[in-house]
Amino acid sequence: MQFAEQVAARQSALLAAVPYAALPGLAPDAVFEQFVWQRLQEFAGRPGHFIWSAGVGEQQVVFLYRHLPWDTAFFGRAMARLQAVVFGLAVRLPELTAAVQQFSRHLAATSQQHCYCEVATPDVVLLAALGRAGWATVETRLHYYHTLHSIPATRNPVRKATAEDAEAVRRVAATNRNPADRFHADPFFTPEQGDAFLGEYAAATVLGYTDLVLVPQQEPLDSFLAISYLAPDARQLGCRLGRVVLAAVGARNQGWHRPLLSETLWHLQQRGSRYALLTTQAANRAVIHNCEVLGFRLGGLTHMLSWQAR
Repeated sequence: MQFAEQVAARQSALLAAVPYAALPGLAPDAVFEQFVWQRLQEFAGRPGHFIWSAGVGEQQVVFLYRHLPWDTAFFGRAMARLQAVVFGLAVRLPELTAAVQQFSRHLAATSQQHCYCEVATPDVVLLAALGRAGWATVETRLHYYHTLHSIPATRNPVRKATAEDAEAVRRVAATNRNPADRFHADPFFTPEQGDAFLGEYAAATVLGYTDLVLVPQQEPLDSFLAISYLAPDARQLGCRLGRVVLAAVGARNQGWHRPLLSETLWHLQQRGSRYALLTTQAANRAVIHNCEVLGFRLGGLTHMLSWQAR
């Protein structure tokens, strides 16, 4: 079976993992063409991106994965992300499980020490195969969207974080641990490593990694929310949008997540965005409640799974 036929057989499962697939007003076929098919075609041409095939009987299962240089440098251990698994309709669970086991051995043979993937909830056969092959589910994600048609009337005093706030933002992220996020739920990482990684990531959001970081216009600074405008994807979709990349709230700013999220909606609406997106863990009841109160809708569910070298 040709690669294009395998991708076509997996269209609904692969599309379900794309956050834009559920946005009203966007054609699912166009989203699949832009964010699945085109990216799979271009995958092998990018640095650090690899395609590896496993033979199971007369069938082939194709694994597309990439190295994670930033993560590898930070943790000092070779890390990768499995981007997609492609196979035909004739591949059943035992064969797919055997293929995942072969891929896991390939990772170990190439000195990888950790690999993770994100799989949509409807992709039940792949989820079962990964589990049978020893991959652990470390996080379940809820993907919300907001059309920005109706936003809260009440405003909240916030400001844009500056480079001078980077260390404070680092502290907030590193000292307000979320045990359900994938870095803290994955036993590959120690809790302290998860804290340090998220602190580093949070500081980077202020220093240019994201487009905007909002903080309360009050002291002490003990909360933040980072926003990306997703510029490359927005150009492909033909509309402006924004995504909450990371947020954390400390005890001294208790209750500030909802005001920061509300101001995010205001900001995105004022810049002409069509959608706001947010992802959180299924265990994060506080964020889920705030999303529901502010008018977000659930667009999809995915699971994060990981493998580690023995």
